[in-house]
Amino acid sequence: MNADDNRYVEITTRLRSVKSFCDFLSGGGIVRIAQSDSGPYQDVTAALLQRHRLEAEALERTRRSLFPDRADEDVRPSLYSRH
Repeated sequence: MNADDNRYVEITTRLRSVKSFCDFLSGGGIVRIAQSDSGPYQDVTAALLQRHRLEAEALERTRRSLFPDRADEDVRPSLYSRH
């Protein structure tokens, strides 16, 4: 593979990963964190989903600008199987 192909695969793989995580969160996945070892857990799902949606949009824009001939290729199937 040449450098362009490698970059395309890198962007597409990251886009798949981000979209799969967004699908997980949208489907009911929950993310909670604690500020300290003994602190209470706080739900950060909505903020994380928003951040990852913005990242997916940015990756799509980048891929479209760098690879206009391949930008609309589907990023499915998902990287992760559903068990």
